[in-house]
Amino acid sequence: MTGLRLMVETDDSMFVDTLSEENGDGTKSLYIEGIYMQGNKQNRNGRVYPSTVLEREMFRYERDMIKSRRALGELGHPQGPKINEDRASHMITEMRRDGNNFIGKAKVLSTPMGKIVESFIRD
Repeated sequence: MTGLRLMVETDDSMFVDTLSEENGDGTKSLYIEGIYMQGNKQNRNGRVYPSTVLEREMFRYERDMIKSRRALGELGHPQGPKINEDRASHMITEMRRDGNNFIGKAKVLSTPMGKIVESFIRD
């Protein structure tokens, strides 16, 4: 696994790791890993969610979406809660709790929007 660093805009100027992992067929996939949610801290919407609530929702999301490989994300910020498949750029593959931080890992897809994400990372 090799790592690059990609800066993302957050209140704390946190970094997101980008990882390249070997697939079983000798090809490599690109992944992005970083903080997806923070508990017990005010978010950009002015809300504070207890870490226990976020943990419960993380397990539900993992069960309902990640394990069935339906946890897609868009390039940019979607207009609503439903993901537009034409804009899908990544698929969330893992989530875990680290204190009040909830870390996610997502595979960059080979879709047109995923290729844009890949070019941002590589360039």
